Amino acid sequence: MAQEPLHIASEFPAPSVEDWRRLVDKDLKGKPFSALQSPLEGGLSLQPLYTQQDAAAAPPAPPGVAPYLRGTQALGLTEGGWMVCQEYSEPDVARAAEAIRTDLDRGAWGVWLHLGDPRGIPAPDAAALRRLLAHAPLDTTPVHLEPESDPLASAWHLLDVADQTGVARAALKGSLGVDPLGSLARTGALPGGLDATLAQAAPRVTSLRESAPGLRVLLVSTRAYADAGATSVHELAWAIATGIAYLRGLERAGVSPDVSARSIQFAMSVGGQFFPEIARLRAARLLWSKAVAACGGSPEAQAMVLHARTASTTKTQRDPWVNILRATAESFAAVVGGADSVSTAPFDEPLGTPDASARRLARNTQLILRDESSLNRVADPAGGSYYLEQLTQDLARAAWAELRRIEALGGMEQALTSGDVTRVLTETRAARDKAVRTRKLPIVGVSEFPHLGEAPVQRESRPTATTPAASGPLPLRPVRVAESFEALRDASDRHVTANGARPKAFLASLGTVAEHTTRSTWTANVLAAGGIEPADAHGFADVADAAERFAASGATLAVISGPDALYPEWVPALTAALKAKGARAVAVAGRPGDHEAAFRAAGVDAFLFAGADLFALLSSLHQQLGVA
Repeated sequence: MAQEPLHIASEFPAPSVEDWRRLVDKDLKGKPFSALQSPLEGGLSLQPLYTQQDAAAAPPAPPGVAPYLRGTQALGLTEGGWMVCQEYSEPDVARAAEAIRTDLDRGAWGVWLHLGDPRGIPAPDAAALRRLLAHAPLDTTPVHLEPESDPLASAWHLLDVADQTGVARAALKGSLGVDPLGSLARTGALPGGLDATLAQAAPRVTSLRESAPGLRVLLVSTRAYADAGATSVHELAWAIATGIAYLRGLERAGVSPDVSARSIQFAMSVGGQFFPEIARLRAARLLWSKAVAACGGSPEAQAMVLHARTASTTKTQRDPWVNILRATAESFAAVVGGADSVSTAPFDEPLGTPDASARRLARNTQLILRDESSLNRVADPAGGSYYLEQLTQDLARAAWAELRRIEALGGMEQALTSGDVTRVLTETRAARDKAVRTRKLPIVGVSEFPHLGEAPVQRESRPTATTPAASGPLPLRPVRVAESFEALRDASDRHVTANGARPKAFLASLGTVAEHTTRSTWTANVLAAGGIEPADAHGFADVADAAERFAASGATLAVISGPDALYPEWVPALTAALKAKGARAVAVAGRPGDHEAAFRAAGVDAFLFAGADLFALLSSLHQQLGVA
């Protein structure tokens, strides 16, 4: 006898959002509901719950249909997957050529060349570019250029190489990388101006649209903005603003928006906020479709070709092995977000020229995501998520507001030359740096869970990058979020070289192990983030015993850690005793509360607690310990 199916859900009343909200408000016990929201850069915030009510009134168009929020291909990337397109910026042409050969032989499909001094491959002419591409057949390998400065020369060199090697232009695929505003942002100069550069490019745009339909002439790269600390909203808005500037400039040169849009490729960085980064790539396609449509482009011309690269700003020199995890998450987000091609940076890139092992790990990261995780077998895997659909709309609206602000200024060129972009980036970096210094934005291996005894990864250093002279606010300076805490670790290393040992802190842990372990562990972690070696001690008979053990430790810094209840009794007397035994500085772990004045009067120099500017406190301790 067949069993009747059980419909358990139907036996209970369907809860409403209001029911959930009443329970949440009860559990918050007077705290505001905003306490459950997670702020994002760009003025957005993540809600604790997303429901069908948050989704758009009408479902988005399917993949392959304008406005392409769900991707530009009807079946997504399910046929062959996204393009594994590794990037190269080696200072040596021969080594770069060999790296390209290895990657193409072992799974990569395309190459992305960052060309020119001081941060790219020196390939000043067609002969050098031909040597660079010696192992990359142009009739089968998509080649993408991103020149550091001159936005036109390298593009024409690639066409010369194709002619010299007998490759028909109809077989070429990739991008010539003409990105005048990107060059302006990176170098601070654009000889002749935007309109003159686009006027020179216009004939090639028209002719190559017919003779080389697989080759895009122009590039909109957000590398300069992302590396300088732009938020996701600003990077997205400035990318669309740049694309609009190119459409307008080419139209003034006689090229229709429909042809121009089909000749532009985008390249964006993907950072560490996994879900927001997925939403941003989806929002990029949506906004570009709307922008091209407003300029008169056809639905086919509205499809964005998008390359995604793992972000440089999130990577660290300290404990660089964690970069493997960061790059994996960022590559995963790029794929789920629907990027047409993805580049995964080697984990040791912040240290200098990546070696073959690091390149292999980077390349295989994408191969595993494709061939073992099967991410290419689902069209728009983010589609249908109330959370991601709403976040995509939120990012699109915020970026559109910033785009309108840029347009009101006169466009992206004016925003760059007037210093507006620099101003915004300065404010953004200040806010982000504050989050890093207070560890609200933790960096694993640097500000959180540092390993003072880590063995350095030895790599060949790149030539020192130089900043071109500029009379205005440009060029934009690349910055990594970990740089401030890494500077403290660098100072500690120099101290080891000069003195034979790291600066040391005597960690006086009061009370029982159960009473002080949590705070003492946290404190030791903070000290290590500043390159200060903690030496934990506990079980003191009295103040005199603690002071004697400090004197025997050889440390010149003491940190008192324990339960708050013991502080009024111990801190004043112990601080005096520690100073009498030669302590240059005494710090207390925890907020002082009403006892701050008394503790400072007793000689306490600093207080270490969650939410404090720990970088500033550690810098102050460095000064008191004589660490340069």
